[in-house]
Amino acid sequence: MEESTVPVTFSSGCTVATGQWNSQYDGATWTNASDVDIDHMVPLAEAWRSVAWSWTNEQRTAFANDLDYQNSLIAVTDNVNQSKSDQDPATWMPTQNQCLYAINWVSVKWRWNIGVDPEERTALEAWLNGTQCGTNPFPRPGKMITDPSQQKYPLQKIVYDSTIFEMVPDSGGTPTPRQLSYEKWRDVYTFQTPTPASTDFVKYPWSPTVYAVTFWPGGENYWMWTRLSFPQWQTAGYPTPRNAGWIKGSYYYKWGTSTELFVEGEDGVNHKLTGAEWAASGYRSYVDRGNEGFMKLTWANEFARMSNLSTGAGRPLGYNEWQEEAFPTPQAVQRITGDKFYKDCGNSTIWYAGPGMNRPVSLQEWQGAGSPSPTVSGTCAGDGGTTPPPPTQPSNPGDTKNCTDFQYEYQAQAWFDNYYPYYGDVAKLDGNNDGRACESLP
Repeated sequence: MEESTVPVTFSSGCTVATGQWNSQYDGATWTNASDVDIDHMVPLAEAWRSVAWSWTNEQRTAFANDLDYQNSLIAVTDNVNQSKSDQDPATWMPTQNQCLYAINWVSVKWRWNIGVDPEERTALEAWLNGTQCGTNPFPRPGKMITDPSQQKYPLQKIVYDSTIFEMVPDSGGTPTPRQLSYEKWRDVYTFQTPTPASTDFVKYPWSPTVYAVTFWPGGENYWMWTRLSFPQWQTAGYPTPRNAGWIKGSYYYKWGTSTELFVEGEDGVNHKLTGAEWAASGYRSYVDRGNEGFMKLTWANEFARMSNLSTGAGRPLGYNEWQEEAFPTPQAVQRITGDKFYKDCGNSTIWYAGPGMNRPVSLQEWQGAGSPSPTVSGTCAGDGGTTPPPPTQPSNPGDTKNCTDFQYEYQAQAWFDNYYPYYGDVAKLDGNNDGRACESLP
């Protein structure tokens, strides 16, 4: 009735039968009411995808029946309106009055604080850049939501503590969590009861640590992971965690001395993976630590942790450390790069010096090593022997390194092993004096 340019007639009751309507979208004029539709300038589905999903029922009703702004609802040719459906200007524009359409579209969105996506913005700017539609000012409609800080959104509560989040749509309409302050919960939401956030409780079968993972929209990269304390687990109602194939913060790796794969959880617990466990992780990519690993001499019991396989740098490996590393299988070898057998002149005792040990060896051990000729130190009278030159000692580097200078632990360990025999822990990389440098690094 409002948009007819002549008085209307009725078929029965309040049903309009005839009048005259001029369609802005195609320039057509109609006299039968059945030939026109009342179009939402911004379709309901378009508004929903952007922000209306978070509105109250009252706000959605007000938007759908916005009779207070003349451009919110427009009478247009029915089949043209049907071709528009719920599309935005990125995929649909009318054949006539495109500038007016772009202006009205922006005006309605501004009135209701409805955002635009990048493609939509590009399409609108093609008309509203000052050349297509001119630069004459256009009156702004009244704001329906005047203070964005008073806007309400769905609320979700973390079940293991008291944190409440507003689910605020991003520019693409995806609900994004924003932590709610107590003051806004009190003043804007009047202590509205939030719904529990979708949260699962998981752990690795080999570790006692329980994690809560909250599935925020957007996929795996947006999930929120929390290592639970006992009070948090208690607050959540002592949920029984399920065994997970992967937990965020896990580090997958392989040593250069075996084909075994390992994972170090976010809690620092290491585990040797089975094929089924790696499959359960989704075959996560791993770091190939190809120049370090673990070795064992075939003729001795000692293990060596190798920080540099190519140079033979390493140190003895104790059982506790081997256990912490989840018992990696050492590579069994007869000799290790850079090791040596030696004895003092005039003394029959043969010593072995290598990354895993420095001690006298038995006859059986020496034979197991291939009966190598030992280096003789000192000068024996009448034998023409000479004292071999001492090993080259590196210059003292001083306290010039921090753990932050290295990307991986093995890099720090190689540096440590190179200088430790001569100057000790000169750079203070081994905080607990266990022979392992920068253990916080991956």
